[in-house]
Amino acid sequence: MMTETTVTIIGWLGFIFCTVAYLLLNVKVLRFDGALYQTLNVIGGLGLVISAFYFADTPNLAANGMWVLIGLFGLARYSRRGGRSGRSNRVTDT
Repeated sequence: MMTETTVTIIGWLGFIFCTVAYLLLNVKVLRFDGALYQTLNVIGGLGLVISAFYFADTPNLAANGMWVLIGLFGLARYSRRGGRSGRSNRVTDT
């Protein structure tokens, strides 16, 4: 059984993963259709789902559950393309 402290740490790590992914997207280090961005979102979302479930925060659970599903959808699309989008995960200016 997880303690409240453990779940809180998992929630904060989820927040950090999602926030870092979004930051890296906005500073054009990652692409929205890349595996790394989607993976960071899925891991982060799962951390937030665990925290929301433990603390019975239903709206947060629903929002982050959808975030995870959207990230998994993105990863599935990426893997169907054979793991390549014709572009690297890094954004470059042309």
